[in-house]
Amino acid sequence: MPVLKADAVKKAMKKKGFVEDAGRLKHLRYKFYENGQRTSVTTHLSHNGSELDDFLVKQMAEQTCLSKAESLEMIACKIGHDELVARYADLGILKKD
Repeated sequence: MPVLKADAVKKAMKKKGFVEDAGRLKHLRYKFYENGQRTSVTTHLSHNGSELDDFLVKQMAEQTCLSKAESLEMIACKIGHDELVARYADLGILKKD
């Protein structure tokens, strides 16, 4: 798998509903929001990391309750916010409407 640029990953995550929770933490924390409400879905990125290798992509996928393939599709903008909401609802993380 090719190495992913951290800036591209951050940009894709923000488009999907993840919000950066800045603070004095060792890592940047991204939390998933739905309808303006924070959910329990959270992942982390290093402050100084410019690239994400295969191991880090897998870790982020696990943190966001996605498979590695789904995580890569999200980063490539093949899975949008609505699809993530449906996925999390199916998993019981979010309430179904």
